[in-house]
Formats: sequence, structure tokens, C-alpha cells
Amino acid sequence: MTTALAQPASSERVVPVRRGRITAVARWWPAVLAAVWALLIIAPQVLARQNPYALDPVHALAAPGAAHWFGTDEAGRDVFARCVYGIRYSVGISIAIVVIAALVGAALGGLAGLGNKLADNLVMRTTDVFLAFPYMILAIAIAAAEGPGLTTVLIALTAVWWPSYARLVRGQILSLRELPFVEGARAVNTPLRLIFARHMLPHLAPQLYARVAIDIGYAILALTGLSFLGLGAQPPTPELGSIIADARNYTLQAWWFATLPGAFILAAVVSAIVIGNRLERMAGGTPA
Repeated sequence: MTTALAQPASSERVVPVRRGRITAVARWWPAVLAAVWALLIIAPQVLARQNPYALDPVHALAAPGAAHWFGTDEAGRDVFARCVYGIRYSVGISIAIVVIAALVGAALGGLAGLGNKLADNLVMRTTDVFLAFPYMILAIAIAAAEGPGLTTVLIALTAVWWPSYARLVRGQILSLRELPFVEGARAVNTPLRLIFARHMLPHLAPQLYARVAIDIGYAILALTGLSFLGLGAQPPTPELGSIIADARNYTLQAWWFATLPGAFILAAVVSAIVIGNRLERMAGGTPA
């Protein structure tokens, strides 16, 4: 009888501990993901020991093995090393695209929300022009007009990404400007730039962080897509989209050549979405 009564008490003690461990893992593993990708961008040589540019025609299209974890490409270059170094371009430039677009969009959205009616109309009609076209089609047109290259792709994708941030910030500002602390700042003739920086931006920052993290995943897809079309990185730069483009003619002969770089892209996009969702829950006050 005593043993039967003691059994539920033991279970009740174990379950909260397990739930606490699961919650701790769910809370911290997005930060671990971000740290891993940051390490790959900053120091890819830590994981990839081989030279991503080294040619070895004798071992061209070699299957994955101990010497080459992801096999080799048509020139005998190590695919794993090229993927790891390619993260610096694919993920690093995607981060730059979204961050620049967010800064430009936040500045213009702040101008539209806090400025006069002329400024509001000018910014919003400009965003309407950009949003009237599918963003990928517009980016392709800009990149094709400027010529291929990673710098061109960065400019093209930044140009089509900022309008969404301008609309987001303007909408939030229109809801914040009627609150008492903003009206009080305007009553004492506080400059608009200080009202935006000191009183509004702290309320907008959590949502912007989450939006930026999620958009990085979409930017990775857009950047690698443009490189696949030949508008982004040019050979021999080890960018993930250009690696897959090089593998098109060897899909049946060497499955690893395109599949494993594609897995890197998938992992990067999923990681960005996971981190963004975590930041979004934190911004909304929802526990992980």
C-alpha cells in the first residue's frame, strides 16, 4: 500500500525535471545554430581543411569517402570544402542584404510615419512601384542590367527588399505616434529623429530582429537562385548556387555534386527560420 502511494509522487518529481530540460534545449538551441553559422562565415578553415580552389583532375567526380567527405567536382576540387567556404558568400551576403534593406526601410518608414504628408506620399508611392513587380523578377532585371557578380546581386536584392520594411515600420509608427509618451515628446518640441530613435525604435526593434532573421532564409534562396542562373558568383568562387549550377550536367553521374550543396542551402534556410521564429516568440512575449 505504501509503495503504491509512493509511485505517483516519484513520477510527479521526474516529469517536471524532464520538461525543464526539454524547455532549456528548445530555448538555447537556436542560439547554438546562430553561433555555428557565424563560425562557418568567420572561420571556415576550422571545419574545412582542404583548399576549395585546389584542382585535382585525376580524382574528378570521385565519390564521397574518407579523403573527400562530399566527393569531388568535375575539376577534382573538394565539394565539402567548397560548400563550407561557400557559406561565407551565400549566408554572409544574404545577411548583408537583409540588414541593409532593414536599415534603409526603417529610415524611410520612419520618415513616412513621422514626417509630413508629402514625405509620406513620396515614400509610400515609391514602395508601391517596387511592390508592383514580383521581387525575384525585378531582382533578375536589375542584376541582368548591371552585369553578373556578387556585388550586383547584393544591390539588386537590397533594392527589392527594403519596401517591405518601410511599410512595416510606417504601420507600427502610425500606431505608436498616438500614445501618450510620443505625444509628450512632440509637445516639448523634441526633434523627430530623436523621437524615432529614443521612443519608437525600442518598441520596433524586437519585431525587426525577428523579421530580419526569417528574411535571411528567403534571401539565401534568392541569392543562390540568381547565382544558379549565372547572375551572381562567377567561377571559381565557391558559392552554393554556382556550385549547383556547375553540377547540372553531372546529376546522374555524380549525385553528390548537386545534392550535398543543396542540403547546405536547406540547412541554412531552416536555421534562419527557426532563429526567426524564436525571436518572434520572444518579441511577442510567448514562451519557447
